[in-house]
Amino acid sequence: TSGLPGTLDPRERLGSHRRRKKPPPMAQPARIERPMTFLGELMYEWTEMGPRFETVITTVLHFDKVVDRKLVEAIIHERLLVFDRFRSIVKLNARSHTHKWTPLERVKMGYHLVEHRLPPPGTRKELEAFISRTYSEPLDPNHPLWRFYIVPLAGHKCAVVTRIHHSVGDGVTLVQVMLSLMGRAEAKKQPRVMKKRRPVSWVQTLANPLRFSSRCFQFAAGVAKGFAYPLRPQDTPNPLKIPSIAQLTTGRRVACGTSIPLQLFKTAGKRMDGTINDMIVATLTATLRRYLLTHDARLFADGTKAPRISVLFPFNMRYGRIDVSDPKQFGNQFTLLPLDLPIHERDPIRIMLAAKQCCDEIKESPMAFIITALNKLAMTLLPAKWYHALTFACLEKSTGMFTNVPGPKKPMLLAGQVVTDLMFYVPALASCTFSVMSYDGSVRFGVMTNQGGKLDPNELTSFFHEEFHRLHDASKGLQPRVRRPEASPWNWA
Repeated sequence: TSGLPGTLDPRERLGSHRRRKKPPPMAQPARIERPMTFLGELMYEWTEMGPRFETVITTVLHFDKVVDRKLVEAIIHERLLVFDRFRSIVKLNARSHTHKWTPLERVKMGYHLVEHRLPPPGTRKELEAFISRTYSEPLDPNHPLWRFYIVPLAGHKCAVVTRIHHSVGDGVTLVQVMLSLMGRAEAKKQPRVMKKRRPVSWVQTLANPLRFSSRCFQFAAGVAKGFAYPLRPQDTPNPLKIPSIAQLTTGRRVACGTSIPLQLFKTAGKRMDGTINDMIVATLTATLRRYLLTHDARLFADGTKAPRISVLFPFNMRYGRIDVSDPKQFGNQFTLLPLDLPIHERDPIRIMLAAKQCCDEIKESPMAFIITALNKLAMTLLPAKWYHALTFACLEKSTGMFTNVPGPKKPMLLAGQVVTDLMFYVPALASCTFSVMSYDGSVRFGVMTNQGGKLDPNELTSFFHEEFHRLHDASKGLQPRVRRPEASPWNWA
């Protein structure tokens, strides 16, 4: 056997597998129609605006051998369709003018699992072109909003491309769903966008007047930033930013760079008394600075005024482990926060320390809760047209979007085959999105651009790889001297 609980052994005969007693196609509780979350409503309404605003999360799994389609289909039946979102279609509630999930009696696997042949020579270049081309293709609303492609590659290799609509779930839930298909214990653990630290008791906080006053100031600053979020200034015009979301096109391009050992990120992060995420943000900052210097050096011509560059990143609003089998915990539960990058810094060490400081301010701020409350209030009170206009105006202020997902630490298996590489691309109403995925001891950096071919994602992935090694070499002169904060100011107890 494969040694993984619940994983199908590829040496099993399919006939014996089919003779097993199958569970009923749909359990009684799953037939309940469930409303969408407010973020799910937002994602689905964007899709209804046209292919330029398509919000589909694409995941790419690579294999050294071609996977068996029948085994993949059997795993989907046994492990994916237990989640009612993957058996449900979206219908409009005529009374409340909102959408709801309505389960189907049967799911047509002929639509959801297909094989696709790439044009020769069938390498990663053709695969990325296929992903770019299909990204703007809408999913059929008459079927559940997901689709899997089995794509043979050159050298008898294979890739499985999954397309799941963002209204089905966010990155936290969908990562766990994908891991559950592979039958690993890691599927029960919750990946986090930002590492949460052990809180200190309120007694320890009150016992130190300096710490107490500092946390009160940080808390007040976070509240002020949260309420002022819709009024924050625009980023400096630059080659990576589009002036208006109306200028988005369907000409998306994706690229994934060479993997970097995760241990190098850990080592460099410890040297600056930071985390892996701090080092990733520092590398992203150095990458964007180099790209802007290459394509528009005039941004840095005035030494007294540095360009303002920020990215939006999803902040997970959940705490502790979640059970994705519970429909109430499934869905989109995050908020987008702006992260101002220290793009003005030249020295590699100053870039790393400034990036760490930016991340620490986000972790210790209640801004996420303020923005979430304002978002829900605006969606409740404003007409849909006004709400979308306000949302677009806020999204247009940032240059792009950045997502960092911690993946499995060990190799995974699907249909008896080892997943040799794993990457994802997230949708965003921006000209470029940056995806970072850790898997099997390596970090992968992916880029999706949306400017009709004006931006080359391969140039950005190449810069990321080179800038990381430059920062890593510079970090050898750092020694951790400052103890990292242990708690958020709003979590004293």
